[in-house]
Amino acid sequence: MGIGQKIRHLRQELGLSRSQLAKMINVTPSAIANYENEVSSPKTENLISLLRALQVDANYLYQDYLSDNSVRTIYGRELTKAEEETVLKYRELSENSKRLIHYIINTEYERQVLENWIQYPCLLKRERKPGHGFVLEQDAHKVRFKKKYRIDDMEFCFWIQEEWYEPVYKKGAVLALKNAPAMHNEIGIYKLEGSFYLRIFCETEGQIRLRALNANEPDIEVKDSSELECMGTVLGQICGTYEIL
Repeated sequence: MGIGQKIRHLRQELGLSRSQLAKMINVTPSAIANYENEVSSPKTENLISLLRALQVDANYLYQDYLSDNSVRTIYGRELTKAEEETVLKYRELSENSKRLIHYIINTEYERQVLENWIQYPCLLKRERKPGHGFVLEQDAHKVRFKKKYRIDDMEFCFWIQEEWYEPVYKKGAVLALKNAPAMHNEIGIYKLEGSFYLRIFCETEGQIRLRALNANEPDIEVKDSSELECMGTVLGQICGTYEIL
């Protein structure tokens, strides 16, 4: 039985839906589907939460793969000799000893995660509107990424789910924003007549335009500035690995 099949079997045995399991480990239901279909493997930071939710240890999921090329796929490299010896010794331990090892590993791992990773509120689109406008999700989301990629003064993020903003921002980019109105030629998220837009703020001789990031998209002329609300100014793009929660 493959790793994906084991995850599905355990989930079903516990009477959990994909959505319920996803909520327990702070990932999306599609991520659970990818694990079960072996499209992708759980990231290191999610693995411990997954094992806890499924009430098993890593040995159960990976015991058939320690001498297989799948180890390289899962961990990005083969196990070292010391790691192989540690696993073999672990298998000979009593259940009480294994629980102690799990506790030590989980405690140390969580300490390092808390030290190296950070979370921020993250806005997501719910649906499209004409002119590349959109409606924002009402449910709260967060994005998690390494602390070293934090941008000064950032207060929240926006996840780009479309290809509308190329070549400035590619699909999948996470933008860092601050709660402040954008100035001339700055990028921000704006609310106008019930729709939201990610655009460049331009003000010339009292006339306000929202300029598209894609040159093929026309500008939006703001006739009544009192109707325009800036939700935040873009400070830059988050680098490195991230996870939407």
